Amino acid sequence: MIRPGEIYLADFEEMPPHPIVIISREELNRGNWVVAVLITSKRFEERSRQPNCIPFRAGEFGLDVDCVAQTESLFSIRREELGEHLEALDETRWRVLVRAVGNMMGSDCEPV
Repeated sequence: MIRPGEIYLADFEEMPPHPIVIISREELNRGNWVVAVLITSKRFEERSRQPNCIPFRAGEFGLDVDCVAQTESLFSIRREELGEHLEALDETRWRVLVRAVGNMMGSDCEPV
């Protein structure tokens, strides 16, 4: 079962395996597609203070480098592009991520 807030390495053809965060709800993750994922960037210093980015430090949630989840970098990917499962966000960081997605859309989002 693929759940919101889980972090995987994704195997994109145009770049090396890259950490992504699942943001689609469980019901949508049961088919052949993971409907929505956020891709991360290593441009930590530059982007970590932006309200639409969620910073992660190396060692958090199975990540080996500092990076940010960019809410404007929303992708749909096939399940087969998911590689290694790292870890899942805790409840606090999940809430921060959902709020950042809302900020990117100009909405006040809260997780259910």
